[in-house]
Parts: sequence; C-alpha cells; structure tokens
Amino acid sequence: MEYIKQKEMPDIEAEKAYEQGFYIEAIQILHGFMENQAQSLLTLVGCVHFDSKQDEVYDLSDTLGFNAVLKVLFILNQISKEQFDKFNKLNSLRNKIVHQLYKEPYDKIYEGVPKHEYDHVFHGMLEELYVLTRKCEEVVG
Repeated sequence: MEYIKQKEMPDIEAEKAYEQGFYIEAIQILHGFMENQAQSLLTLVGCVHFDSKQDEVYDLSDTLGFNAVLKVLFILNQISKEQFDKFNKLNSLRNKIVHQLYKEPYDKIYEGVPKHEYDHVFHGMLEELYVLTRKCEEVVG
C-alpha cells in the first residue's frame, strides 16, 4: 500500500513547494503543522497545569480549529499578543486562499491573493514555525 507522508521538516517542505510555485501547498504545510503544534500545546498545558487526563483530552483538542486554539492559548497566557496576531495572519491568509480559490463574485472578477501579501505572511511564518514546538518542549521540561 502506498502512503502519502511528508519526507522532510515542514519548513523545508513548505519552501520547496513555494519555490516550485505551489503556493497553496506551501501555506497548507505551514498551517497544518502550526495548527497541530498549537493543539499539542493546549493538550500539554491542560495536562501539566490543570490535571486534565491525556486520554480524555488528546483527541478533543484535535477538534478545535487553529483560530479557536490560538484564542484559548492567548487567554491562558501561553502565547503573547504579538504571537497571537502573527499566527492569526497565517490562518486568515490560508482561509482567504483556500476558501476563495474558486470564488467568482457576481459583479467583479476575483484576482486572487496579491503575491506581496502572501510573501509577507509566508516568510514571516517560516521564521515563527517552531515557536509552538519550543513552547511544548518547555511545558514538559
């Protein structure tokens, strides 16, 4: 049986996709990885600081979208306002690309996402990609 799986670290995979012009794949890689890391951080914070039972909350955190998890992490003071805003920009850009990809407004032409807007968020997120991973490591010591 053949399986589809990332072969390299998310930043390398995203950069390769970007360089080849696969912008949707590039942003999806970053978004998927960061969403997973945010969900992991939420689970760890719940288990370590609030005595949540891992077997009860592990799958539950996966049901929360990136935006919701970011809000909870901010409320629990696990990410700064600046980090919250940066991660939200990635989420917004990803949603703008994915959900409006085939949108054709009634009275105008949808041109897509301006490349400079995409580049600003994409390259900024590459720099922040492992912030949530490091936070997970800090929680477990």
